[in-house]
Amino acid sequence: MSNAIKNVMGAASLGFGVLGLVNPDLFMRLTGAERDEARGLGFRDLVVGLGIYAAPRVGLAQRALADVGDAVVFARRKPVVVPVALVSAALAAYAAARA
Repeated sequence: MSNAIKNVMGAASLGFGVLGLVNPDLFMRLTGAERDEARGLGFRDLVVGLGIYAAPRVGLAQRALADVGDAVVFARRKPVVVPVALVSAALAAYAAARA
């Protein structure tokens, strides 16, 4: 189960990373981020995605912390992001603890 979560989290992080860099306008609509912020978050997610595969425990812990941070930052701008980010953080923390 935790291996499947790792693979989904890694692929999703890489996907969002590429999206933030290649199509920041769509990333902005999905998250409520500003343009420069979208690119920065895209780069962060790309690095975290690579980290999940290179060092799963550390990468998943980074994913969990980043998602909690996203929930806090985007709570006012786009509240629908909050539950998604918190569920993602919980799954990442669960998988990190078992990696």
